[in-house]
Amino acid sequence: MSKFSFLWLLVIAGMAFSQTANVAITGHVTGPNGIPLTNTLVRMGVGLLYTTTDSTGYYSLGGPVNTILPAGTQLGTAFSRPSLVAGRVLFSLPQSDAQIRMSMYDLSGRFIKDIMDGRLAKGNYAVSVDTRNMSSQFYLLRLTINGVSHVMKLSSVTRSGAGSVAQSASSAEARLEKLAAVMDTLHATEPGYSLGITPIQALTGTYDFSLTKTSTWNGDTAGFWGDTAKFSAAAKAAGHLVFAIINRTRIYADSEIWWANGDGGVPVRLSDQPIITAPGNGRTYIMVGYNAKASTPYRPMNQVWDWEEHNTGATSYNGNLTRVDYYGAPLVMRLHSTDGTADLIRGEPYHMFFQTRQSVFDEYMNEVPWMWDSCAIVDAPWKIVNPCSVPAFETGGSQAHYWDAYEKQCNVTAGACVGINDPKISSGLFRHVLDLPDAQQKDWNNQYKKAPCSFYAYFIHRRAFGHWQYAFPYDDYNNWSSFVYSGKAQWLLMAVGY
Repeated sequence: MSKFSFLWLLVIAGMAFSQTANVAITGHVTGPNGIPLTNTLVRMGVGLLYTTTDSTGYYSLGGPVNTILPAGTQLGTAFSRPSLVAGRVLFSLPQSDAQIRMSMYDLSGRFIKDIMDGRLAKGNYAVSVDTRNMSSQFYLLRLTINGVSHVMKLSSVTRSGAGSVAQSASSAEARLEKLAAVMDTLHATEPGYSLGITPIQALTGTYDFSLTKTSTWNGDTAGFWGDTAKFSAAAKAAGHLVFAIINRTRIYADSEIWWANGDGGVPVRLSDQPIITAPGNGRTYIMVGYNAKASTPYRPMNQVWDWEEHNTGATSYNGNLTRVDYYGAPLVMRLHSTDGTADLIRGEPYHMFFQTRQSVFDEYMNEVPWMWDSCAIVDAPWKIVNPCSVPAFETGGSQAHYWDAYEKQCNVTAGACVGINDPKISSGLFRHVLDLPDAQQKDWNNQYKKAPCSFYAYFIHRRAFGHWQYAFPYDDYNNWSSFVYSGKAQWLLMAVGY
């Protein structure tokens, strides 16, 4: 078992403190019936280390440490670590206007409820948790203070009456210090499965996870796409390429889904016209749960909408799906050609169409380090947005210098959120491969394996067919975007979910 030195960095009142410890954590991640899960990202909550499982479901947190805390990051004092005393959660806030969220989960990682979600003033607090009318079992309580999360395990003996929040005396600080025995929290995230959340009391040891499915996908690919012969017939009747949209949402009827060609396109109800016989060039917008007026053409402004972008000819297609701006709803497209080549499929995998929106958001929050949480908060519960649209990553934001150390290592300057118009530099920084030889930069197995990288892009690519998707503007560099081409295209199907 390999070990390495891990740097734990806290910033207290402008002073930097570090503590060196040896980290050597391994384990297996399995699904139902003990089947190995081979796409699980396992990370430490505070330690900011992460890895993925191999073909046997095994993971190992080891190797060189990646310190990605920018100078001046405020994690709070040592007293901001919460503790559980006499059925109350005690914590201290070293600064005013702190963002606090306390949530309860069952042991499978299923969200149960929020205990509190808001801002509190500087001070010491005691929070009682109301678990009346809940089954008598163990629970996980997640407390997030200014983006830094801590997880505690609650048993039935810690149950109390109605929840309340009260400021406590300074003597609580001494009790809070005792929680140092809880070193960190391990988070395991496999797309389409329950969340793995385990507090750890040592930086060495074995921690296994057993996850359950949150997606009801049954593997019926043919049933997902339905009868495609009618689309070939429609293309032959039209004499050129046609588009079609199919509804794979779980709660919306075709009459509640709309599409439009271009920013000025008139919204059309899917139940009125599922096949687009004149797609033109530009974008095809798809709006979920959108009550549009067909006489009012404008770019869609409802909560959930996404798009495909393209250039087409009579039998040619150049186009892609995109997550450069945000992830809104699962989309997958299938391009069929008449030359006998295999259909090209890009977009979200099938299992995401059989998950709830909340489960996808929960996966994101469990998978990414705390400084990336805001991408799933600023426009929740509708979209997970690109970091470059989040104030924290903009100039002057708390994460504006996130990539600075890696840029210096690579002898480049890209600005806040890699704001540089250079495909190689931009993609190399987002994927953390710029320091590698060109041949190695192309290999998916080398991308996003170290921080700093775009954990938003990593989340998106981990949930894309073949890992192909647009998650930032130059994601087409080295051919990792969702772009496809055919000179013999007959039809393009787009399935939309939620």
